[in-house]
Amino acid sequence: MRPCRCTGGCLSGTICQAKLYQCQNWPSLTTIALKDGPWQGAQLGGHAGFYYLTMQSDKVGVQVEVQYSFQGAELERGHLLLHYLNVPITGKIFVAPNVSLQGGAYAGLLLDQRYEYEAIDSRPQMEGKDYGLVYGLSFGNESKATFSLRHQVGLANIIKAKNQVLQLSVAYCLSKK
Repeated sequence: MRPCRCTGGCLSGTICQAKLYQCQNWPSLTTIALKDGPWQGAQLGGHAGFYYLTMQSDKVGVQVEVQYSFQGAELERGHLLLHYLNVPITGKIFVAPNVSLQGGAYAGLLLDQRYEYEAIDSRPQMEGKDYGLVYGLSFGNESKATFSLRHQVGLANIIKAKNQVLQLSVAYCLSKK
């Protein structure tokens, strides 16, 4: 069997071992879910980073990412602003040549936080770590450009709340091996 040259477009009878390095960025819609309470107001955020995708077969791949993520929530009379370095690790299953489902876990390190309340800025005492689950889907040719929609479900309690992030991404292939 011959190795294929791109992900997501392999034909039956080939063994995919493509390795791709990509960058991604785009906006996010972020909020926090209070413990035993409703989600707080959504806030526009963003994320940017790099990922490495290696195909294990013609339909299955593993993706490791490093991304900066601007998250937070709109609270009563103020905004909670959070800056994270996130490392998601996801499995990708290609259900069609240019469509994949993804799921996995992420770990995050809080780089900075701020609460803006009217004219007052404060730094709340928050947990410095975040972790949770991630799932979504991607469209496009992995060896060129892809569009992804993904949901991060925070499991760690940060100030008696959990992060919730909806990410829309555009990724560009930087290198194919």
